[in-house]
Amino acid sequence: MKVLVTGGTGFLGTALVQSLKSSGHEVILTTRRHENIEQGIYNLGDISEKTDWLNILEGCDTVIHTAGRAHILNDDAQNALTEFRRVNHDATMKLAKDAASCGVKHFIFISSIGVNGNSTSGTPFTETSSPQPTSDYAISKMEAEQSLVTSFSESEMAITLIRPALICGENAPGNIQRLLKLVSKNLPLPFKNVKNKRALVSLDNVVSFISECVVNEKSKNQLYLLADEERPSTEEMINAFGTGMGISPKIVYFPKSILKLLLSGLGKSGIYDQLFGDLEVNACKSREHLQWTPPVTLQDTMKKTAKYYSEGKK
Repeated sequence: MKVLVTGGTGFLGTALVQSLKSSGHEVILTTRRHENIEQGIYNLGDISEKTDWLNILEGCDTVIHTAGRAHILNDDAQNALTEFRRVNHDATMKLAKDAASCGVKHFIFISSIGVNGNSTSGTPFTETSSPQPTSDYAISKMEAEQSLVTSFSESEMAITLIRPALICGENAPGNIQRLLKLVSKNLPLPFKNVKNKRALVSLDNVVSFISECVVNEKSKNQLYLLADEERPSTEEMINAFGTGMGISPKIVYFPKSILKLLLSGLGKSGIYDQLFGDLEVNACKSREHLQWTPPVTLQDTMKKTAKYYSEGKK
């Protein structure tokens, strides 16, 4: 099967391309880095509603769209939501329209659990939960999902939407990277007795699930939430990362109410929610509907991720 992976040199894309190739698929990919057309690597620069995908889509059976504008710390764009929409919605729709016109049969869109929201209160998110995105990034992803479903409901090109939780794995960016850096300093951390529950998903499991969607007809025109079964607290994540780094984290007690006030005063209330709040995901559909089994556990992934990070800093 011929598969196009956008963002093929990114954190998820790199692992996905390797896995698809090892399974015997013909894979081409897009990137903003080096180009090697002979190896099926195309540099299309910053994608937008004007990007022309037609030449590279010829003969493709499936498109896996992982590229997009992600969370950006201290985003200095004058209108951040407009920028997120330009890439995550407008560019996505242009790609999908070009794909449909080229006879692509399956369009797999990698969205985000942020479409559901940034916290739960005892009831895990499921595929039937009403979307409640709070960030500009998540809003743009939700709008792309809605436009894809609406525009191609009568098309011969099937749409699959996947909302992964925070992805943990080697070279993980964003919040995983920041937490690894914090643990590696081995300073006192105020998370003792924090009993929150946070949904994460192992990179290997995301890659395995997407690969299953490529070959499993039952995945077409479906929405899947993707998360590992374990729901570690922030304290448990820190301990797992510490084990992987070969250190014993110094976890101390500090009143959450004071931390919440301090972070709110700094305009960082979102960070408090991520570190102390719950975000639970019921991802049973991903396993039961496709009869798919995650190949790795989150505990092993967290330890290996931390070990890789630690060794890279030596």
